[in-house]
Amino acid sequence: MFGFLAFIGFIGFLVFIVLGIVSIFKKNGKTKKRFGIALILFVLFIIGAVNSGSTDTTETKDEVKEDSAKKQETRKDPSTLAEVQAAITKGMSDQDFKKARNNLEVEQPKSISVGNGNVGYVLQAKDGILVASTDGNTIFDVATFTTMEEVDQYEKDKLAQAEASKKEQAQKEYEASKIQLNGSGDASTDLFKLEKGFAVFEGSHNGSDNFIVKLQNENGSNIDLLVNEIGNYKGKTFAQIPSDGNYYLNINAGGAWNFSISQQPPVDIPKVPSTLQGSGDDVVFFNAESGNYKFSFTHQGEGNFIVKLNGSGLMVNEIGAYTGSMRQRLNTDGYYLLQIAADGPWTVTIEK
Repeated sequence: MFGFLAFIGFIGFLVFIVLGIVSIFKKNGKTKKRFGIALILFVLFIIGAVNSGSTDTTETKDEVKEDSAKKQETRKDPSTLAEVQAAITKGMSDQDFKKARNNLEVEQPKSISVGNGNVGYVLQAKDGILVASTDGNTIFDVATFTTMEEVDQYEKDKLAQAEASKKEQAQKEYEASKIQLNGSGDASTDLFKLEKGFAVFEGSHNGSDNFIVKLQNENGSNIDLLVNEIGNYKGKTFAQIPSDGNYYLNINAGGAWNFSISQQPPVDIPKVPSTLQGSGDDVVFFNAESGNYKFSFTHQGEGNFIVKLNGSGLMVNEIGAYTGSMRQRLNTDGYYLLQIAADGPWTVTIEK
């Protein structure tokens, strides 16, 4: 209404201004009257314009308030933890999880690692936190927490459990890969297959006579003398296998004996700097980067103390108790092994 009034006032003001100017030239005595009407119309225009703007502003504010009220009506309260638990369940597919999550009023501030490449979706509810663990296809675990600190600890625990489980499985596979041989007295074992590379022989003898063990290929050629002792024996020895093929053990013994043969490194290999220790014949592994290392040795025994690097590099060859050290350059990164012949406790410390 006020906008229309302003429009009429402005048009009328222009018309009577023009008529007033014309009256000046015609001198017909109407000049004063027409300028007076023009002034009145101008005032009318001002009143209409001011009130029109005020009305529009009021209407705009009312519209904003109305829109805000509508938004408040459509906004839902955050989902409770119980609601989230009802919607997200163990065994559901990853796709169904995402649909359920989109229908909930929850935030997903982050995801966590739960080991073995699996992921935990973290959902923040109104009164708690839910973590849904997935392998990419199925939700295999659902857990609830009160604080994000508990979620962080859960992640650490899951990673530790996954690592322990991985090592346990690797240990089972390592044990299953071993060739098992046993018998009593003098014997020649059945043929067994070995690949080119190293082989570790862990054996024992329960008897008072000579215990001599030779590794031979299927043509009868000697590959290595593994053990030459008298009486009871328990220890590990090492041989370098020249080629893939069939091999056997020729054994002289005065009692029961057994061997397990492995061509894989053990699951847990210490990193240098490290101190390795044991007693009697042994084969021990260590991980090292290339470089020049100091090897320090001790032996508490009366017999031979022989240490070889990777079965061939002679580092120590002494008899009886021994304490000493030497430096040895390791040319590549990776694992190495020490073949040790001893009749008592020994230690090897490896450091830069």
